Formats: sequence, structure tokens, C-alpha cells
Amino acid sequence: MFSSIRLGDSYLSLFDLYQLRLPVELVTLSGCSTGLNVVSSGDEIVGLVRGLICAGAQSTLLTLWDVQDGSTSVFMKSFYQFLASGRNKAEALRDAVLCLRASHPHPYYWAPFVLSGKVFNA
Repeated sequence: MFSSIRLGDSYLSLFDLYQLRLPVELVTLSGCSTGLNVVSSGDEIVGLVRGLICAGAQSTLLTLWDVQDGSTSVFMKSFYQFLASGRNKAEALRDAVLCLRASHPHPYYWAPFVLSGKVFNA
């Protein structure tokens, strides 16, 4: 419940997300380790993904570990270009990963991005 995102001088916590109404198609948090989760009592996974989906986001694109700024910028530019060209979120993710992988072959650069929720267009 204490996971949070720093926004300027304040924080948006998981608890805040449970109170928020966020009817959006996609939330992208490309900062370091935004997709980490914790298994709480009852074996439930708690993290920002769950909070964002609970708040109404249809899907999320987050990172599983600390990312490198330059390669993440290249990845995000490619992802949104593919998304704007008509690909669904899963296809855009795949194609952005393949583009980044061509110039940065080590998985550290292209593997931290995880898409959750509704990933295909209806």
C-alpha cells in the first residue's frame, strides 16, 4: 500500500490510486522499477499495476527494473509511433522491443517493459 510515484513535490500512493477514478485506455510509467509488485497476505499481488487497473486504466505499460534513460527514450518513441500507426498495444510493444533489441542486444535494455490489462483492441 506504500508503493508510490513521485510527482513533483508530492507522491501518488497505491492507496491514493484506489480512491481515484482514471478511465483511460493506457497508463505508461517509463521510470525505474514502476512495475514491481509485492505478494501480500492472502497471496494477493499488490503494486502500482493493480492500483492503476483498479482506478480504471484499461492497461498499463511499466518497467520491471531500473532502466537506462537513453534506451528507454528510444523504446518509448518507437512504441508510440507503432501505436499511432494502428498496431494494437501488444504489437506495438513487440515491434518496439525488436527495434531496440537491434541496437541494444542485451536484455537489460529491452526486456524490462511489461504490458498488463487489456492489450488488444476490441
